[in-house]
Amino acid sequence: MALTTAEGLTDWATGTARAGFRRRNWPVVRRLAAATVTLLLVGLPAEHVAGSPGLATACWAGAAVAGTAMLVWFLDRRRFVERTPVPRP
Repeated sequence: MALTTAEGLTDWATGTARAGFRRRNWPVVRRLAAATVTLLLVGLPAEHVAGSPGLATACWAGAAVAGTAMLVWFLDRRRFVERTPVPRP
């Protein structure tokens, strides 16, 4: 089946909507990604503007921990949320 035609794409979309699938818990991954980026960006001025290498190191260590937690959460199969199939008429 060619997915370039509108009919083929419609058939594929309805078949996919009926089949249940698992999806990641995106809100947690987004929050951890935001924490990682924030800590990385706070670490830069902490070292260069404030002249505090200890604070910068703490920010970067926190970013490493948050990034690792984000990857673990993203790749762990137990964290997936089951999505029930949507009946289509």
